[in-house]
Amino acid sequence: MKFAKDYSNLAVLLVLTFLTFSNIFHNQFVMDDFDFIVDWPLIQSWANLPRFFVSYIPPDGQAGVYSPLKTLFHALSYHCFGLKPFGYHVVSLLVHLISIIFVYRICLFLAKSSWIAFAASLLFALHPVQVEAITYLTASVDMIGVLFLFIAFDLYIRGDEKGRRRLPLVFAALAIFTHELTIALPVLFLWYDVCLRPGQEKWLTKAKRVLPYFILALFYVLAKFAVLGSISRGGYLYESFYLTMLVIVKALLEYIWICFVPVTLTVNHIISDGIFSYGPEDFDRAAVLSQSILDTQVFAAVIVLGIIGYFMVRYFKEKPLVSFCLGWFFLSLLPVSNIVPSGIYFGERYLYPGLLGFCLWAALWLEKICQPGKAGGRSRRAGLGILLLIIAFYSGRTYLRNQDWKNEITFYELAVRENPQSAFMRRDLAIIYLSQGQVPQAAKTLEQAILLKRDDADLFFTLANVYLTLTEYEEAKAALQEAIRLQPEFPEAYYNLAGLYAQEEKRQEARTHLNKALELYRRQGKFLEAYEGNQAFRSYFSSI
Repeated sequence: MKFAKDYSNLAVLLVLTFLTFSNIFHNQFVMDDFDFIVDWPLIQSWANLPRFFVSYIPPDGQAGVYSPLKTLFHALSYHCFGLKPFGYHVVSLLVHLISIIFVYRICLFLAKSSWIAFAASLLFALHPVQVEAITYLTASVDMIGVLFLFIAFDLYIRGDEKGRRRLPLVFAALAIFTHELTIALPVLFLWYDVCLRPGQEKWLTKAKRVLPYFILALFYVLAKFAVLGSISRGGYLYESFYLTMLVIVKALLEYIWICFVPVTLTVNHIISDGIFSYGPEDFDRAAVLSQSILDTQVFAAVIVLGIIGYFMVRYFKEKPLVSFCLGWFFLSLLPVSNIVPSGIYFGERYLYPGLLGFCLWAALWLEKICQPGKAGGRSRRAGLGILLLIIAFYSGRTYLRNQDWKNEITFYELAVRENPQSAFMRRDLAIIYLSQGQVPQAAKTLEQAILLKRDDADLFFTLANVYLTLTEYEEAKAALQEAIRLQPEFPEAYYNLAGLYAQEEKRQEARTHLNKALELYRRQGKFLEAYEGNQAFRSYFSSI
């Protein structure tokens, strides 16, 4: 950046961003932070470093994840900050601030206007959907990969003028091996060449330029398959690609909506009745299976996407930067479109790279409003006024949204309020209540969850544990029996029921249920659980 104006713009951007996110530093670990930071043995010893890349073992409950450099960054943070969230928040905000600098550079290069670059970067920096990407510590490490994407793209678009061709490839590799979302990078680069690369290059020339990036993405896919034996994180909804894509079409409409109206923000959105951001086991089976291309919501989404597609084509020659912005937004979401199943159908954090396109598009329209016409200076004042109003709303909403991540109870209580249809969000809240000693609230919340999903054995099993804590043994026994009725091969339920019978000195029932639990453990390959469970039971109930 050659002009002092650009440095002034960046200073304003960074200060406003810091102030808006200044209330995150006392937030605690929540949700997947425990899987990836607190309880992940892999990152707790540098002796495991080779296993970040080969013999990789994802955290419990996170099967299908393979991001070796993200694991390295988690390990670095763990060894620097231990289990103190403050240091992690400092890093997360630093990643966001550096990303803003590169977003400004990219927008300045593309739009050739400091004002447009400033407006776009300001919208990007303060947009409320960014909170999930920054304040949520697990996601903030993923955003290091997106930062590498921005750096790679900045170097790529400036490569011709400075003769740098290899450096973008290095940062592209860092991006892809840090966060899977950035595997869209080759397509994004090709889209830039198609829309904005100067001159009348042939398609073959464009293809050759981006070919190394496609090879890099393919190498990552092959590496993941070699290490994990799969490239997916589950299957399609009820083994149907069609039903899954109907959910994704509706999710795209939700992405567009929250970009324009970021009011209802939560980790688990209601995409449509009975269908949520993640957790297909939590979905209403009838709601999924009854989906159709003729559904009102699907039809509306197709119409909106069709209109956007029309304008992309219409402006392709006249206003190629507009077409580029629209295409960038949607192409950046390709990796999370469940073409390769992931089990996650929507996430605010997935908008982080795509917001570059949305915010640059918005800045272009604001600049158009600001152009003096018949109204002269009034038009410019109106445009600036609109920008200030948007920024005031964004910063206020972002500041408040940061507080939603203060601790696990605050986080899950909000998630339940925003998605009252989800039984599993209530289950998770109940588990947090139980861990915090709020046992009556845990029981009440689980009972509400069961009303939503009466056929889930895990809910009854968890409720039984709550009843045990309340010393309501008959209720606990009934809940365990219902869990077994719903899931006959549930060793943990048999084991706990055996303990209740032993406590009542019903030796025969206790032996029967213990033996059944041990048999199921062994049949399911859980030999260690069977051995340790048997030893613990015999030690505690010596008369059995």
